[in-house]
Amino acid sequence: MQVTVEGHGVLAPICGDQYRVELPVRQATVADVLEALAAELPDMVAHLPRTACAKGDTLVQRDDAVADGDHLALIPPVSGG
Repeated sequence: MQVTVEGHGVLAPICGDQYRVELPVRQATVADVLEALAAELPDMVAHLPRTACAKGDTLVQRDDAVADGDHLALIPPVSGG
């Protein structure tokens, strides 16, 4: 199974505009994608606990299922002044 991840904010320089994650299972969750991503890109580990995930225009939970070919947007917290 392959899921494409789009990093936003501080995550964009780490994973780029699109990063493909290969999962060796037929059924997976958002958490599985994040775990695989952390293993492949260790610089993301510190950001992932506070990162929201979306499929299309919908925020998804970590236990939500993903399918082959899905696109996930990773949205880190934003702050400013």
